[in-house]
This record gives sequence, structure tokens and C-alpha cells, in this order.
Amino acid sequence: MSFPDTRVSLLHRIADKTDSMAWMDFCAIYETAVYRIARKYGLQDADAREVSQEVLLRVSRRIDTFDVSKNGRFRAWLSTVARNSTIDLIRSRPREKTLDRHTQESFDRFPASESDMKIFVIEEQREQFRWAAESVRSCESELNWQAFWRTSVDGLSGQAVAEQLGISVGAVYVARCRTLAKIKRLIEPFRGDAS
Repeated sequence: MSFPDTRVSLLHRIADKTDSMAWMDFCAIYETAVYRIARKYGLQDADAREVSQEVLLRVSRRIDTFDVSKNGRFRAWLSTVARNSTIDLIRSRPREKTLDRHTQESFDRFPASESDMKIFVIEEQREQFRWAAESVRSCESELNWQAFWRTSVDGLSGQAVAEQLGISVGAVYVARCRTLAKIKRLIEPFRGDAS
């Protein structure tokens, strides 16, 4: 997995059609978020995947003209594209050609919401954590890694992990704190770049 770019620099990189790593990083973060938005609006799995692909195609066609200073926040724009693609798919279905009045009013009244944009933030944070955890794990002892993972991710108690690993509870918490600090140091540079 490559080093995650800040969001603005990632947007510049995906404008370069030859930068396949940029598209892989972009898809790792945003495809899941678009899928979740489509599901939030009631689409089934296959339809939500179709919307995800349509949105990625639209982004690929328009990203070179996207300007943060003119178009505003990228997440807001992408959230709107995801919502509109969802509506387009619903309207294109023969049995659903006309949305019932309540559904239409809901779409009209509630433009891309703050909760839609939060989905993008959550997915970015998850991808950053995955990348940082993978980076830290490669230079951490297996014992320390397991102490961190089992307490922080799996949610086991320090006592239970100490018994499983045959170390003291204090050693579990020291390993957890040190590993978590390394992960946070890797993620911190990317937390302030909001687009």
C-alpha cells in the first residue's frame, strides 16, 4: 500500500490519468463511502455498486476541471455527485420511473447532507489507520503488535491479553501505548487537510 496523500494532493494526482497508484488510493478511500451513501438512500447491494462505479467514472471525467477554490470542498461535491447518481439510478428503473411524492420531496428537501460528507471523513480515517497500522506492524515485534491489536481493535481486556500472551498486564499496556503512539505519529500530518 502506498503512502496516503493529503486529500488535496491526492486530487491533483488523480487528475493525472497515468497515475494508477493515485486511483488505487482514491478508490480505497472513496468507493466505499459512495457505496454507503447509495445504501443509505435505500439501494440494494448491486445497485449501490453500480452507483459507485458511475460516480468513479464521473470523477475521472471531471477531476481535471475541479478547483477547490471555485467548487468548494471536494467531499461536498462528491457527496452531491453520489446522491444525484443514486437518484438517477432510481429514476431510470422502469418500475420506479416516478418516485412517490414523499421520496421525491425528501430528495428535494434534503440536498447532500452533512452526514453524507461524514461518511467520506470516516472512510478516509479508516484508510489512514489501515495504512499506518500496516506500516507500524512491519517494524513491531509480534508480541507488541498482538498486545496492541487485541486490546485496541479486538476490545479485549488487558488482563485477558496478558494471560493469552504470557506477559504482565503492565507490559500489555506499555506495548499498546507505544504502538498506538507510532500509528498516531504517522496519521497526524493528514488530519488537518480538509477538502
